[in-house]
Amino acid sequence: MKQRFNGRRLSAAQFAVAVRGLRMTSRHQELARAALVDGVSTSILAAEAQLTRGAIDRNVRRIYENHLARRDAPMEWREVRLTVPRSMAERFEAQAAAVIAEHDFARRIEAALGLRPSRGNAAGEKGRF
Repeated sequence: MKQRFNGRRLSAAQFAVAVRGLRMTSRHQELARAALVDGVSTSILAAEAQLTRGAIDRNVRRIYENHLARRDAPMEWREVRLTVPRSMAERFEAQAAAVIAEHDFARRIEAALGLRPSRGNAAGEKGRF
């Protein structure tokens, strides 16, 4: 059976950014790093660590998906984790979704017109949040 993330690799720098903020033991991070950065088979890692391949694959997938989610964000954007009341979280999430949609729309327009991507967010504002 082929591994789900066979052939998908990250540089050490990409990996360091992708794991930032994820709740994961250092052991699981090391195993996922061996798979994503060093290219070690998850089957081999699982046998050596006495874990199931699925456990390692789940962590590899979490990190890789986090990498994919972060790679399109402008450099000026920051990731923020909050613990707030539900009503505040819903308002913040709605605002964030609107800004992300605006950014994505601007990128599609720039690509369609062959323009160079702009700096900052789609509205040209910095520090909105």
